[in-house]
Amino acid sequence: MTKSPRNQSTKVATILGLATVVAFTLIIYMPTHLRYQKPLYQPRVCAFYYTWYGNATAYYGELPGTENLLLHWGESHPDLDPPIIHDPLSDPWDIASAQHPTLNTSNVTLYDSCDVDAIKYHLDLASGAGIDTFICTWWGPNEPEDYKFRQVLNITERDGYPMEHSVYFESNQGSYNKTNPACVDNLYQHLKFIVEQYGNHSNFLRIDDASTGKERPVIFVYSPTAKASWQNWTDALSLLHGDGLYPFLIGDIGNPEAPSLEETRIFDGIHVYNPLGLYANEPSKALSRFQELVIGSRFSGKLACTTVLPGYNDTQVRHGTAILERENGATYNTTWEVALESNCDWVLICTWNEWHEGSEIEPSYQNGTYYVDATAPFVSAFKS
Repeated sequence: MTKSPRNQSTKVATILGLATVVAFTLIIYMPTHLRYQKPLYQPRVCAFYYTWYGNATAYYGELPGTENLLLHWGESHPDLDPPIIHDPLSDPWDIASAQHPTLNTSNVTLYDSCDVDAIKYHLDLASGAGIDTFICTWWGPNEPEDYKFRQVLNITERDGYPMEHSVYFESNQGSYNKTNPACVDNLYQHLKFIVEQYGNHSNFLRIDDASTGKERPVIFVYSPTAKASWQNWTDALSLLHGDGLYPFLIGDIGNPEAPSLEETRIFDGIHVYNPLGLYANEPSKALSRFQELVIGSRFSGKLACTTVLPGYNDTQVRHGTAILERENGATYNTTWEVALESNCDWVLICTWNEWHEGSEIEPSYQNGTYYVDATAPFVSAFKS
């Protein structure tokens, strides 16, 4: 019996249908790390950067009234048991850090974050190591760190450094507490300030948005729900979007894991500021946990970051936190190896100069330039 054209068409359709089902099944059951292996963004290496240091010398660009203050180097906590008290004015070695900055000298040098020479020293080292971006701590408009961020941007531009910087929106403060009636307005106004004040600066980090064909200024957000609620963030972003402002927000989710629906709804990218707990308690799980973050982020079309750190020691400012020993550089190397294998979009270094927590890679009396020198080959491997 000769098959009719209708039966032939049905057979073809059936075959095509089966092929589609098979292809879809292969995609579904393909290992997740293969399905979402391709990075969505160009590789970039960023370092968290702290502009809150001050000494007794007045520098151009400082917030009026703070020019002669010794800021942060002597941070003390007399209320703790036992008390932690530092007096660097009497002894420059007695600072709120387990290690000591030298600023390219053989002595302890308590620099000011507005000192042009200090900033240029940092930019020279960082750009030489292949670091693309400083993520600068930011505590609100016209705060000391805001003034010093302007200095970092302007010196980078003036002297032609190949770097683009961003801010770390420090949301763990009372201004953004959900119990504060002004919470949403503060989030909105402060994000708007960053976008309008810095978003068009030639050395402020921006990212191309393929969906709109426009560049969006990048803002990193620390611990977004430490004080505010997700609804607060939703409302603040609605106000921003109503103004035609669309910053690219990269949110800190606290621990390396797949981001939640709320986190991927609010943020354009995902990061973890400090994976201390993971490396102190479960180092063997570091790669799988960061892969979860990367895959979960990429599944939602979000930028994925992996964080590296050289160690951690905050015993000069608080009690009870775990210490992550540097192990003569082995810790830094291990975290970089995890970052390279995680297949992330961007690598974040925790930190360039958070001296209080002993996570700095900036040269010190104890470690010299070891960590900056060690950074360059890892950056090269990541970008190759």
